[in-house]
Amino acid sequence: MLLCPPQSAVAASGNSRATPIVVHGQWAELLLNVTSAAAAAGDTLDVYVQSSADGGTTWDDLAHFTQVLGNGGAKKSLIRWQGEIAPTTAQAAPQDAALSAGVAQGPHGNLWSVKWVVVSASAPLFTFSVTASGDIKCVSRRGF
Repeated sequence: MLLCPPQSAVAASGNSRATPIVVHGQWAELLLNVTSAAAAAGDTLDVYVQSSADGGTTWDDLAHFTQVLGNGGAKKSLIRWQGEIAPTTAQAAPQDAALSAGVAQGPHGNLWSVKWVVVSASAPLFTFSVTASGDIKCVSRRGF
């Protein structure tokens, strides 16, 4: 299932909240596929998978892929999420692009989107996509 369609030459931060996906399931393997990266080491790309439990008003980081450096070239990165694992804390403030690299295991909202943050030392261009597979089902895409 494609969570974030291939981005063409992203040079600025953005998100896929206009077309989030309604997801149901208990585990997923998330794949970040960077097909090209900027040239400068100071250029960075951070990619987050986020969920919402209130219909898209509040977003919380579910996963944060390892930061991509501009001089890192093409790469792929996997994150494995388990929904049936107890969270580390029963109560927490939502994180919007604040989770350290990794995954917040445990239950999450069923509305998912992808957020990317680009930091530029030059004119960065990153091309990437995010897909998910596993015990999850895309019930619908909102915004289409």
